[in-house]
Amino acid sequence: MSSTNFIKKYSIPNVVTIFRLFVSVYLLVYVDYSNINYILLVFIIAILGLSDSLDGYLARRYDSITKFGTVVDPFVDRAVFIIILFWLRPLFLEYFFICIILRDFLVLVGSLFVLSKTKTVKVSNLGKFSTVYLFVTICFYLLSIEINLGIFIEILSFTSVFLYYFVAIEYLYKQVLFSE
Repeated sequence: MSSTNFIKKYSIPNVVTIFRLFVSVYLLVYVDYSNINYILLVFIIAILGLSDSLDGYLARRYDSITKFGTVVDPFVDRAVFIIILFWLRPLFLEYFFICIILRDFLVLVGSLFVLSKTKTVKVSNLGKFSTVYLFVTICFYLLSIEINLGIFIEILSFTSVFLYYFVAIEYLYKQVLFSE
């Protein structure tokens, strides 16, 4: 069986999506991040962040896009991100945590609204970049466990929040107000 047939037959992009959700729930419920080496934490978060892109890449590359994946992937992306934020909550500056949780909750509700109207949620390149930037910011928070990053972490936090809200406004403008 070729890799293309294997990926399509077993819906590997959807497996990656669901696996990412189960891993994040497992981390939240069973793992105390403070008992893990901070470098391993960065690796775990990086893998979760990369898997966010991997499922979409595999689906497009191997023509394995499914209705299930189209609906579930954006929801799981937001849910995993929220779970990770709650898992690592004590590490974050208060405004960073509150702003990101509030924005993701609103995007989650907005995505359900858009999907209920049988529309797809289109992700912009800026949206993808802002998610990557947020994962990088979280990785720097993890590094700050051992390394004093001072004002650098505050700058990353502020720019992440600003960019994340800018993208939310872009989605609102393009997808809700001016969609078919």
